[in-house]
Amino acid sequence: MAKCKACGVELRPGARFCDMCGTKVERICPHCGGVLRDQAKYCDLCGIKLPLEQKIARPKVRGMVAAGRLHTVALREDGTVLATGDNQFGQCDVETWSDIVTIAAGKYHTVGVRKDGTVVAAGDRTYGQCQVEDWTDVVAVAAGDSHTIALRTDGTVIAAGRNSSGKCSLDDWKDIVAVAAGMDHSLGLRQDGTVVAAGEGLFGSCAVGNWQNIKAIAAGHIHTIGLRQDGRIVEADGFAAPGVLDWTDVAAVSVSPFHTVAVKTDGTVIASGDIQYGQCEVEDWQSIAAVTAGERHTVALTTDGKLLATGDNTAGQCSVEGWTLWEDK
Repeated sequence: MAKCKACGVELRPGARFCDMCGTKVERICPHCGGVLRDQAKYCDLCGIKLPLEQKIARPKVRGMVAAGRLHTVALREDGTVLATGDNQFGQCDVETWSDIVTIAAGKYHTVGVRKDGTVVAAGDRTYGQCQVEDWTDVVAVAAGDSHTIALRTDGTVIAAGRNSSGKCSLDDWKDIVAVAAGMDHSLGLRQDGTVVAAGEGLFGSCAVGNWQNIKAIAAGHIHTIGLRQDGRIVEADGFAAPGVLDWTDVAAVSVSPFHTVAVKTDGTVIASGDIQYGQCEVEDWQSIAAVTAGERHTVALTTDGKLLATGDNTAGQCSVEGWTLWEDK
């Protein structure tokens, strides 16, 4: 039987505080009762594999959309996935996926989380960015150019892929509630509204140490965007598109290497940056629930489950006409 580290009284099974002195109880092995190290995956005494302490609920979404460099991926309410665009690495080979609850699109790969917390991936495996088959207890993923990071239910983060500049060295992260991935950096949003970063900071993309009151994060190619609780944008490095720091009433934001796009609280969309392919022609969009920015295209999910797209369509990445992610009954 485990004992209180302060007063020595035996603890009740499952107790969070000592009945005698009120000291907070350390994590206890459910099998042998031994005290566990912080973030331990196995008990040091009996060796049993430990379940993760669940802090983050699995997402419940009707649908979502993600954009890679030249491909677009969409999650239906029934847990199946659609994809269109460049498929030279098999990043659009997702037709057999099922029971998916969230998705992410990297440069040339696609990742999905099943409702049981396991992960599937398709596409470029050059750097091991799709080696996610043994991951468990995952609630969210982010895909960069050559790496993949995943948020687990206990607020820790795991990674696979190219570890240039330490962007996959995330073992010490905790209390994370959201993740994002750029070309050579990784981001984590903490529960307290601060942000942590790892990887290449040469251009200032990891200069997020003084950010506060952040509710969402997005990683561009070599820059970082944060969305504050007050609906304003903050950016790290100076590579953000012109004017984004003046935006107000922002509900969600997505970034590509060359443009930034956001949904406002009234369901309209604003964009800034490269306009060469029409990827910022979103001023007429209304009733939008979410947006995603590919390298040269933009895709939006409407509040009735339809998709809109604009920008470069040379690989078919904007060919989403007729896609419906849910049907209102």
